[in-house]
Amino acid sequence: MVKLTGKYLKKERLKQNLNTAELARLIGYKNVSKGMNRIVDLERENIIIPEVLVKIVKALNLDREYVNSLVKKDRDEDRRKFEKWVSEPIKMYYVIRIIPAIYMSYDLPSNIKSENEAINFVAEIAKNKHKKCCLVLSRKEKIYIDEGGEIEGRFETEYGDEDYPCVRVK
Repeated sequence: MVKLTGKYLKKERLKQNLNTAELARLIGYKNVSKGMNRIVDLERENIIIPEVLVKIVKALNLDREYVNSLVKKDRDEDRRKFEKWVSEPIKMYYVIRIIPAIYMSYDLPSNIKSENEAINFVAEIAKNKHKKCCLVLSRKEKIYIDEGGEIEGRFETEYGDEDYPCVRVK
């Protein structure tokens, strides 16, 4: 998703008649393809690598404070969207770690209504299958359960956190 920062940087790059390869060279990339990818990631996806952003601002002779204000606006908007997303209710479900980096998610049986029932159910699965599990209570809250069925920890998702890695198998 294009954000204010990426949109502005692309506009300024094009205003100076520079393509991404030329800008990559200008900011010091010997591996031009890598530099182009970083520039495109910043312009299109707003993936900001601070040292790359600083070099682009210098190379294009842009107002650093203005660019910083755009970055802040983008982050504030991302945070607002995250807070809205994380507060939306979801059905509880659980995830079993099959092998490292491979997870499968399952719906809880319909007769399980409470958090305690869900914890006990998933703990029993973890113990019987001897697999780590995660009970997802909401987009905000998860409970990790070890192979023995014991709670390892309770975690809240916060803005900027990466969700656990998974490959979804349907």
